Amino acid sequence: MNKYSIYVLLVLLWISMPLSAESTASEFIHGRHAIRLGWGDAAIPASQYDFEGLYGVIYDYVGSPYGNIDEALQHIQGMPAPRADEFLRNYRVVETGRMHTFGHFFLGYRYQFTPVVSFGADIDFLSMHRENKVYDGYKTYLVKGQGPCRYEELKHLTLMPTIRFTYFRQRVLELYSALGVGYSYTAYTFAVPVEWNELDNSHGISLNTTLFGVNVGGEHWYVEAELGSMCSWSFMWPQSTWGPLYGSRLLSVAVGCRF
Repeated sequence: MNKYSIYVLLVLLWISMPLSAESTASEFIHGRHAIRLGWGDAAIPASQYDFEGLYGVIYDYVGSPYGNIDEALQHIQGMPAPRADEFLRNYRVVETGRMHTFGHFFLGYRYQFTPVVSFGADIDFLSMHRENKVYDGYKTYLVKGQGPCRYEELKHLTLMPTIRFTYFRQRVLELYSALGVGYSYTAYTFAVPVEWNELDNSHGISLNTTLFGVNVGGEHWYVEAELGSMCSWSFMWPQSTWGPLYGSRLLSVAVGCRF
């Protein structure tokens, strides 16, 4: 065998190696299409989310002063008794309750372009609510049906195109990381005795990072677990302020199907 034949053989081997690796990896792709339904935690937003502007809206709605009991008592110093009594009866102190949530629920689709790269989108929904206690200036608890802003609710909807990188693949196991960036819509409402009144509508962007993800399953059905973080920045209207949502979906799980 002369040296030219050796060169040709080496070139053919060099070309065939990545094709062989691609073919081997492709054997573990059970289907290029995949859908999933999942849940993610929302412990941090539920404990730290700040509804700015709430008390200003209370003031605008009920047309009475608001704040705390100490401020009310200082304000009535030197007032005639009838006027002080009227002031305290119309005064409102709101004691915010604990935020409750069932977490994130999301629906996703992705298409496997190569054994490493897939592209898709997630629709994510988060709902949080809390019930507040309302008092007047006499520290009298206003029973249900008499207090403003007794119930607050926030709904957060996100649509995020997502790219995923699978860096380890076996027959039943995949390890991956992912990045999603998309549009978010937030609706914040509060309940008064009879009707619902909308407080904030906000539009913004969301960023979801999956630092570590694991996929375990067979030819069609699979389960996933992810460790990462979802953050949103929304422009609130009519307050014209930016409202952040940090540290959501630190842990999420999903069940899905490939086809």
